[in-house]
Amino acid sequence: MRDETSEPPADRMTVLQAKLYQAAKREPTRRFHALYDRLFVPYVLQAAWELVRKNQGAAGIDQQTLAEIEALGVDLFLGELSQALRDKTYRPQPVRRVLIPKGDGRQRPLGIPTVRDRVVQAAVKLLLEPIFEADFEGTPSFGFRPGLGPQHALAAVSQNARDGYHWVVDADLEQFFDTLDHQQLMAALRRRISDGALLRLIYRWLKAGYLLDGVSYDTEQGSPQGGVLSPLLANVYLYAIDTAQRTQKQFLGRLVRYADDFVLQCGTAEQAERALAWAQARLQELGLRLHPGKTRVVNDREGFDFLGFHHRRKRPRRGRQTVGVLRWPSAKACRRFREQVRQLGGPPGRLCTHWSACLVALRRYLVGWGQYYQYGHSSRVFAKLDWWVQERIARNCARGQPRGRKRRRRSWQECGRKLQAWGKLPRLVRLTRPTWAQRPRAVKIRWRAV
Repeated sequence: MRDETSEPPADRMTVLQAKLYQAAKREPTRRFHALYDRLFVPYVLQAAWELVRKNQGAAGIDQQTLAEIEALGVDLFLGELSQALRDKTYRPQPVRRVLIPKGDGRQRPLGIPTVRDRVVQAAVKLLLEPIFEADFEGTPSFGFRPGLGPQHALAAVSQNARDGYHWVVDADLEQFFDTLDHQQLMAALRRRISDGALLRLIYRWLKAGYLLDGVSYDTEQGSPQGGVLSPLLANVYLYAIDTAQRTQKQFLGRLVRYADDFVLQCGTAEQAERALAWAQARLQELGLRLHPGKTRVVNDREGFDFLGFHHRRKRPRRGRQTVGVLRWPSAKACRRFREQVRQLGGPPGRLCTHWSACLVALRRYLVGWGQYYQYGHSSRVFAKLDWWVQERIARNCARGQPRGRKRRRRSWQECGRKLQAWGKLPRLVRLTRPTWAQRPRAVKIRWRAV
């Protein structure tokens, strides 16, 4: 007989998640009623803390950082949090809202909970994720799910195009996280959860409010974008769209969804128009609506953007058949790339004194950007961006050189030739190898295999 108390916290957490997953998979209509008591179990909070520490993150409104908690003692912090949950005296604090600029000139609100709230949210996520994942399996949802990622959604879009679904409803939800209805979300959670204490805890998070520029605001709708639990709540909320699409009889098509971003691929223009009307009606029932300026019906020969890629079906050469849609970084993604490189390079003259730091930051950014966009036909775009980066650095070096009576001023073309001869400037084509022929493989989740 196995003694679970002698196992490491990670293994005990895996065993608990496996039991929840297997029970939910075995009984699709079961409602779980004894989950809150697991929140203040030491190994659950320890696993939640490890998850929060791995993701790092800034401080909330209490200005308490992860480093301060580690200095004071993690065991003491988790012990006090466990006692507050046990006594049901824990109350979530408002999130600290910051505004992140978007590519279209607007600003995206981002909510930053306190470390204390993030740990409890992570604990709730560890308990709820296996239960709802049993329902999500087999659905066209790929966003923020264990073992899945953007490359799997992109592979599904390509497969649908190869199967003859060439008309696309390119949809965009308008302010999804800000307009999410609390009552409908709680109804979706109650479909699987009947633990009143846990449901009240989630409802308090939704109603906790936010702090912006020192002013406190209430939240009547929406979920803070940036919270640990928000992606799972978004999938639970939009699960109704996934199930309704599989059972509807209004159009023939396939749905691919990544969180609040989705496309509907159909065989004809008429079916695509029906799909658009269906999506508008179904989303209206959930209190959501499509962005009128960013939603359209388009043939994949004209191209459409999805998950940062531009997808387009090219005309095949003579004697060859089309293999679906090709994809490469979208124009919007390239604009963001150039803006970020400009910020990393800084104003003229900065490269002369901070060359090593700029080079390290530039390499780090190029590696991350290239690793994401290598899942596509991106080699030509990579080459163009590499030349642009070299020209940008050369111009910065030329403008920032010191002046003097005996100092000969060099042109940026001369600096560019020296950078090219140096050969150590980070380049996308060297840091990543395009693997568009590689099929994404699913990551094995431990609690699924136990």
